[in-house]
Amino acid sequence: MNPISMITLLIVDDEAEIRSGLRSIIPWEDYSITLIGTAANGAEALDKIRYYEPDIVITDIQMPGMSGLELVRRAKEEQFDCSFVILSGYDEFEYARNAIRYGVKEYLLKPISIRDLTELIQNLKEEILSKRDYHSDQLSTLKKLRKAQISLRKQNLIPQLLRGELSSPELNKVIEEYDLPIRDKESCAVLIQAFSTYQYTEETIELGANTLAPLMEVLDNELSGLPALISDYPPAGLVLIVNLPFQSDQWNSLDKMLNYHINRINIDGLVRVTAAIGKPAPSLRSISASFQDARQIISWHIYPETGSVLDSSVLDTGQPAVIMPGDDLFEAVLKDDRDDIQIHFKHYLDKLTTPNLPPPSYLYSMCNYLIITMQSQLSRYLDGPPKSYTGNSFAALQSLNSLEDIQTFMIKILSGFAEELAVSQAAKNDPLIQKALDYINKNLLKNPRTEDVCNYLGLSKSYFSTYFKNKTQLNFRDYTLDLKINYAQEQLKFQEHTSGEVSLLLGYEDYRSFSRAFKARTGLTPSEYQKQFAAGERSSP
Repeated sequence: MNPISMITLLIVDDEAEIRSGLRSIIPWEDYSITLIGTAANGAEALDKIRYYEPDIVITDIQMPGMSGLELVRRAKEEQFDCSFVILSGYDEFEYARNAIRYGVKEYLLKPISIRDLTELIQNLKEEILSKRDYHSDQLSTLKKLRKAQISLRKQNLIPQLLRGELSSPELNKVIEEYDLPIRDKESCAVLIQAFSTYQYTEETIELGANTLAPLMEVLDNELSGLPALISDYPPAGLVLIVNLPFQSDQWNSLDKMLNYHINRINIDGLVRVTAAIGKPAPSLRSISASFQDARQIISWHIYPETGSVLDSSVLDTGQPAVIMPGDDLFEAVLKDDRDDIQIHFKHYLDKLTTPNLPPPSYLYSMCNYLIITMQSQLSRYLDGPPKSYTGNSFAALQSLNSLEDIQTFMIKILSGFAEELAVSQAAKNDPLIQKALDYINKNLLKNPRTEDVCNYLGLSKSYFSTYFKNKTQLNFRDYTLDLKINYAQEQLKFQEHTSGEVSLLLGYEDYRSFSRAFKARTGLTPSEYQKQFAAGERSSP
C-alpha cells in the first residue's frame, strides 16, 4: 500500500468502553487509515495532536477538564489541519452551533451508526487526499509517517517489555530496525506518577496529565541519544526504561536528574509528582521485575517526607507489630458520636504511623482490618452486616494519595456505619420512620422526593423533614443518596451491569455526578469498583 494514501486517525473519549469499541469494531486498515492511538481526555488528545498531527480526530464533547469543543478550539488556534468529528449524547443546538463555528466536519449523536460513521470517514478521507499535493508533499509525508512509525514503535515497545512478550531475537530486530539507542543489557524501570494533593475532583486526571506533559518533553530531550525509552502510563504517569549504568554529560546519576526536574514541577502545590526507581534487572527482557518493584515503591508517595524520587531502599523497611484499635472507637460508632469517631480514629492512625512510617501495605491492612472487624461487630445490632459500605476497602485505600485522604475515607466509612445503625434503631422504635423507610426502599428506582413520602404518610413537608432529622440525625436527601450508592454497589458486582446503566437506573442524568458521589462514598469510581470486585472474585478459591 502506498504510504501517501494512508490517513492517520485519533480517537478521544473519556469512556474506556467507547475508545475500545471504536478501536476494534471498525477495521481501519481496510480503509487505508492508520489508528495512531486513543486519548482519555482533551489534554492528552492535544498532546498527541501536537506530536502526531493526525488527519482525523473523532472526539466526545463532554470530558473531564478540557471538553471536546475546547480541544477543537485549541487545535485550530495552534493551526493543526485536523478534520474533527464530534460524538455526543447531548442533543443541544448550542453545542452544534459552536462545533460548526470551530470548523467541525460533522456532529453525530450517540448511539452512533457504525455504517454512518464509516461513510463519513470515507468522505473525509477523500477530501484530505484531494487536498494533498503529491508532487511537492511526497517527501515530507513519508518523513512524517516514518517519524510516527518510530514513535509508535517506541510507545508499543515498553508495554511489550513490561509484559515480557519479546524474545531476544525479536527485541534485537526491533532495536536494529528502528535504530533505537537502548540495548538488551542491565536496565532499570522508573515509574513516574502525578498525585493530586487534595481530595478527589473531576479535574484530578487532567491536572496530572497537564503536569506530566511538559515533564515528558523535558525528559525526552535529556535522554536524547542516551540508551533509554520513555512512554505514557495512563491515566497520569510515565514509564522510563534506562540501560545501566546511567551516563550523561550533565548528570552523574539518574536520581539526581529526576530530582532536579520533578522538584521544579512540584513547586505549584496542586499536584505532587513522584518517581520510583526499580531494582536493576539483568536485561531488558527481564525489565518487568524492575517495573513491579517500582510499582511497589511508588506506594510510599503517601508520605511526602520520603522525597520526590524513591528507590528500592524503602522496601527494606521492616513490618511493624500489629496494633489493634481500641474499644473506644467502636463505642463512638455505637453512640453515633461523629466527633468521637474522628478523635479516636486520628489517635489510632497516629499510633500506626509513629515513631516510624510503616510500609503503606501495612497501613492499608490495618485500616482494612478495622473496617472488616467493625462490620462483623455491627452485625449483632443490625439484620446482618452493614450495607452502607460493601466495597473492597483494601483496593479503595490503595487508590488514595495521602494520609489525609486515608483519614477522611476511614472517618466517612465509620460515620456511615454509625448513621446506618442510628437509622435502624430509629426504625425499630418508631413506626412512622419504619413506614417512611419501607416506602423509600420500595420506590428507590423511582427517585422518590420528600413530597412523595409526605403524600404517602399524609404529613407536611416541613414537619416530616424535621421529624426525620430528629429521629435519624440525617437529612432525607442524604439518606436516599446513601441508599442509591448502596444499591449501586450491589448491582456493580454483576459484570453484565455497566456503570452507565446503573447510573441511569438510579435517575442520574449526568454520569459524572453519579461517579463523583460513588467515589466520595467508596473511595473508587464505579468502573474501578466493578473491576476490583471482579478481580477479587477471580482470585478467591
